[in-house]
Amino acid sequence: MKNFLLVALLMSALAFSQESKSPKVSGVAEAPPEPIPAGTCKQSYSGYLEFQEHGKAKNTNLTSQEIGNYVKKRLSEGYSLSLYPQASGRLFVIETCAAKN
Repeated sequence: MKNFLLVALLMSALAFSQESKSPKVSGVAEAPPEPIPAGTCKQSYSGYLEFQEHGKAKNTNLTSQEIGNYVKKRLSEGYSLSLYPQASGRLFVIETCAAKN
């Protein structure tokens, strides 16, 4: 029983000494969010991200540049975006219109 208590005491001391060596973060302050720009959006949307090509929807194998250009354009219009990759390879998007129109 003595040996068990001694081992438990040593382990707790070791654990405490390891915790005290962790880096400390200082100087972190929470700032208020920036105001949402007016934007031009009128309503929220959701659906699969698709691009029209020769009158037909192209919705697979989107490049990073295509997705980035789409996101940049929609953000500039006042939308908040949530993107969800699907197992099928498609991308489901929820566009929330935050503009006060």
